[in-house]
Amino acid sequence: MDEGAAAIWAAGIGVGGVVITAGMGWYAAREAAAAQVTAAQETAAAQVEAALAGVQAQVSAQRQEMMWQVRSEAYIAFLGQVEAVRVKVVDLAHVCGEAIDTMGRSSSTAPDLDTPRDQLAETFKNLWLRDAALRLSVDAEQAEQAEQLRLLIMEAVEDVSELVDMIYTGRQFRAARRRSQTSIDALNEGIVEWTRNARWHLGAASQEP
Repeated sequence: MDEGAAAIWAAGIGVGGVVITAGMGWYAAREAAAAQVTAAQETAAAQVEAALAGVQAQVSAQRQEMMWQVRSEAYIAFLGQVEAVRVKVVDLAHVCGEAIDTMGRSSSTAPDLDTPRDQLAETFKNLWLRDAALRLSVDAEQAEQAEQLRLLIMEAVEDVSELVDMIYTGRQFRAARRRSQTSIDALNEGIVEWTRNARWHLGAASQEP
């Protein structure tokens, strides 16, 4: 090989080396760029996922808080109406006692029993609305506890109403009076028990994740 050919081969090899080196550099740069893009995509995806998780957690917490608030208000409204009925029952039983004390006294005016009994009936009717609202806000166990309390209320209302009838008709009212007092005592105990359970359920609900 003459010197000219050797020079051409040397130049060709040199150019080839430069081309290869440049190609390898370009490939490495492209790989690095691709890695940077992938890393950026992964970082962005992680950030989006974290942001979505934060939003979901916030929405879940807000929904939980709203549900707890609705349940709490339903409990308060139901218990308030229960207390209103209980007061009316006790008041009517007291008036019945006054009526019994005045029986046989010609100079005494018998207390009015119809008005407080009508007021009791109206208050008891309103309890059904509170009971329905409560059932929409609680689980089956709590609904059953509310039903048991409502049965105690109904029994107290029926017993004191029967006592009124006994007084008006002049029949033997002592047994009816005892039944009325017994049902009032049972109602008082039932309210205390139901309130204790409601407080526990609300406390447990407020700690749910």
